[in-house]
This record gives sequence, C-alpha cells and structure tokens, in this order.
Amino acid sequence: MNRETLKIAIAEAERFIARAKAVPEPVSVPKDWLKASETFVDDSIPPKDGGAVRRASMDLTRALADLRKPS
Repeated sequence: MNRETLKIAIAEAERFIARAKAVPEPVSVPKDWLKASETFVDDSIPPKDGGAVRRASMDLTRALADLRKPS
C-alpha cells in the first residue's frame, strides 16, 4: 500500500457515493389519479443512473483491490 493508491481509492469511494446519492427519488402517482384502493410508486432506477452507479462501483472495487496488493 502506498499513498498514491490510497488517494485513488478515496477518490473512487467519493465518486461512488456521489453517483449513488444522485439517483433520483422514487416517483409516486398522485392519489387522485388512481382508484381509492390503488397505490403506485415507481421505485425503479433509470438505466443511465444505474449504469453510472455500477461503473463507479466497479472502479471502486478495482481501486480497493489495488490497495490490498503488496507493494
């Protein structure tokens, strides 16, 4: 482990957290659009946002693996 790999891992962790926090909140349909017994919440993550989070996760995984390698 050296300081450079540690800095890279920290940067990747921060980028992952930023991407994960940027995912939009679930969208709920107003109750007056539905029948009284129905509720609907779209809790899916848009593909563009999901892909960005997955990519940041993979980059973080790689940086952490590099961090664990003996120098």
